[in-house]
Amino acid sequence: MKAPVLIGLVALSAISFSAFAQKKFNNKPLLLAGTDRADILIGEDWYSNRWRVSPQIERDSMKLKLYGKSEDFGFRTDKDSLRFKIRTRETRSFYVKLGDAAPAFTLISAEPYVWDNIVYEKGAEHADLKFYFQGKDDAYFDSLRKQYPLDAQLAKDKSDQERVLSIMNWTHHQWKHDGSNAPKGSDGISILNEAKAGGRFPCFAYAIVLRDQLIAHGLPARVLYLKTKDAEVRKGSPGHVATEVYLKDRGKWVFIDGQFNVMPMLNGKPLNAVEFQEALSKSYDKVVLASRDQVSKRYYTEFVYDYLYYLDTAVDNRIAPAGGSVKLGGMRSVMLVPVGAPDLKKISFWNSVVDYCLYTRSLKDFYPVLN
Repeated sequence: MKAPVLIGLVALSAISFSAFAQKKFNNKPLLLAGTDRADILIGEDWYSNRWRVSPQIERDSMKLKLYGKSEDFGFRTDKDSLRFKIRTRETRSFYVKLGDAAPAFTLISAEPYVWDNIVYEKGAEHADLKFYFQGKDDAYFDSLRKQYPLDAQLAKDKSDQERVLSIMNWTHHQWKHDGSNAPKGSDGISILNEAKAGGRFPCFAYAIVLRDQLIAHGLPARVLYLKTKDAEVRKGSPGHVATEVYLKDRGKWVFIDGQFNVMPMLNGKPLNAVEFQEALSKSYDKVVLASRDQVSKRYYTEFVYDYLYYLDTAVDNRIAPAGGSVKLGGMRSVMLVPVGAPDLKKISFWNSVVDYCLYTRSLKDFYPVLN
């Protein structure tokens, strides 16, 4: 039996193939199989041993949620294979014959993914809101550049965007992700030192190191905390952590994810977190994930989309500022909340109260223009 929706699978490397089932049964393609396990392809990604051939089931079926208008689907046994493009609200069928058993009728149906329609206010809500960012001329960043230099990685880059991609790529490859092992330190140098000694860390560690290296090279950056629509009651992890960087030569904030090594783009334009959510929802087929690695758009979308709902970041993004960090109205962070959504006040999964955020529904508040 198969899960009804393919969400949260571990994707294998994409493998193209041109072999198709050569036999027919009841005027449908017939695939031969020597074992009851088969691989499936969704989009560009293969999922190993995902399918169990079940001749005893009259209509063995799988429901797909498609992000695009159509996506490739593939089915591969140890003896045969089949591949076709399936569109939303379309069904395709074939048979799989396991050894001497009767051919198993197999039905694939596709439905469109239901995207969130998120709206924000464009005018400012908090006239006194000011974010604080640090320049690269600081003893901490001098130490970071000296201990972990990036001159070789940045030598050929000609724009801020290229520099960000290089810094993100370097950060991504400093350790292997481990979601259950938090670093002891809370700054980039400490985390990198622990990683050098063999440490493996979660998403927020990538976000911190990436922020610090970006600032050290003259690019204002901040850690961005993402939370799901149902973050208050979600039984699984309701959050992810990424980074946003301000590209001065484009005059805009850009979302980047050091854990996955991606910068989302639409029509050649890098996107902030809000723009990324909207682009996936309305123009999925046109979204590109810029990266120095090969990254699956479907797999990353499966992971990140739910988290692009509540967004929060610190008011003061400086490293240990003299006199302490600045707060606004006693709040250390600002949370961007969609119009019509309630303020997020608690998160059951972490048994925590959200009592540190100033809430806004204004894009102008959350995305300041920097000089």
